[in-house]
Amino acid sequence: MEDSEYNTPTERRLAEIWAEVLRLEKVKRDQDFFEIGGDSLLATTVVLKACTAWEVKFTVRVLLDAPVLADLAERIDRMVADTGRQPARAGA
Repeated sequence: MEDSEYNTPTERRLAEIWAEVLRLEKVKRDQDFFEIGGDSLLATTVVLKACTAWEVKFTVRVLLDAPVLADLAERIDRMVADTGRQPARAGA
């Protein structure tokens, strides 16, 4: 995935997680998780991977409320900022 396709490293890393879980080659920043094949079971997997990647805790409800990749990435960055840590780097 090209870095220029994403506005932040969090978007890029989250796109990698979504692509892995959904078994897609690529996920764009404006795509909705549920419109590209996601369901509640896969959402749980994404949340677990994201919580591990960014060392934050959140529930599937956050993904339900922000199903577009860029929106969820923004929420993750805010959660990380609230912890006082730096957002994850791409590939981290």
